[in-house]
Amino acid sequence: MLTSDMKSAGHRSEIEVNNTIALKPLSEDWEMDLVGGLHLRATTHFDNETFRQFYDGYDQAFVLPDEKESASGFEAALELNHGVAYAALANEYGPFREICFTFHDQERFVGGANLFATAFRPNSSDAIASSNLNYIYVDRYMRGQGYFASMVSGLRALVPDLFQFSGSSSKALMFVEQNDPFRLSEAQYDLDTQTSGVDQFDRIAIWAKAGARLVDHPYVQPRLSADQSPDQTLALSLVGEVGSRLSACVLLEHLRRFFAISVLKGSDPMEDLDIGAQLSQLERLCTQGSALNLYDPLPMLMRARSPGERSKLWGDTRPASLIEALTRE
Repeated sequence: MLTSDMKSAGHRSEIEVNNTIALKPLSEDWEMDLVGGLHLRATTHFDNETFRQFYDGYDQAFVLPDEKESASGFEAALELNHGVAYAALANEYGPFREICFTFHDQERFVGGANLFATAFRPNSSDAIASSNLNYIYVDRYMRGQGYFASMVSGLRALVPDLFQFSGSSSKALMFVEQNDPFRLSEAQYDLDTQTSGVDQFDRIAIWAKAGARLVDHPYVQPRLSADQSPDQTLALSLVGEVGSRLSACVLLEHLRRFFAISVLKGSDPMEDLDIGAQLSQLERLCTQGSALNLYDPLPMLMRARSPGERSKLWGDTRPASLIEALTRE
């Protein structure tokens, strides 16, 4: 909770009101203790030690070129938290924050994360505090000690406290992009596994144990810069107590904000072909009142823990994606 145990530094942000949803007057940089003993440092700027420590670890942890944000990309995203740029985007999309985090166990650096958070009322229903956990990593020297789950739960608890709501109750949703083992090339699979020390299927299982459910949506991460390509190797998951269905309207409103602000740094999302196709499909489903299936991959993965078991389970017709594998069940 961003309450009395939060130690702040820097200037304070103005409250921005959007249809009874407001961004709390938070410090732009802060630190706090999390349940479980970790200490968190957060920044909405790029020119400080917290960002530098986050980025140094991030640069080693993420190696696939089209999934990776550059230092200048982070700088551009974080600058949107402030001044005229923030005011213009908040007027269009409502309150938001792009934040970089570092995690510490006493004086030991544990890992880092980058998160986009926003809040909205889909179709005038209950308010939703929605976030996209863009990147999270545990430092290579701190892996295997149970830190990952504490980091994820700490961030999930933090997001709703970024906003203040009036009227009906609110709920929090956290989306995360995950490598889809079926959509990765063999070279991508091997490189990322060697760098992280975690097999791609095992990583999906780790996230599933943390509450992640795969969203039945043909997700494509848009290009992060003119020099990169759209990333079609990812699956989109939703973390937390989310049930088995997700309103298409909720995903539409989340992705519209996430794509426009965090990915495109304020550009019109409908000018990007990959974004336009996704948002147009979700808009049709939203108009129809449709919901998307959410899948727990863990039961399937428990039957496919080795290459031999996977081959036996799927035979000669390898699924094209995790969603296809799950819908065969």
